[in-house]
Amino acid sequence: MDLKQWSAKNKCELSVDRDDVLQIEVIRESGEIALMVSGNNGSEPYSGNDLQSGIFTVAVSEADEYVVRIAGKDATGKIMAKNLGAEAK
Repeated sequence: MDLKQWSAKNKCELSVDRDDVLQIEVIRESGEIALMVSGNNGSEPYSGNDLQSGIFTVAVSEADEYVVRIAGKDATGKIMAKNLGAEAK
């Protein structure tokens, strides 16, 4: 998702298997970016505010439909999420 002076909220849904690993890449040029990963069954494997540029992983302990919520305030940059599967653990 490309961001250009973006001040809003957005979400995407992912079907994730047990023990999968999500790779999140954040490229923040300006503004503020927050991100939360939560499952429909109530798990919340990641929540972060004022994210800086970088790449990190989020391990998921149960199969579920996960929602990746992104919030921005005057944010410019890019966010990418990729399921690396269970082998990445």
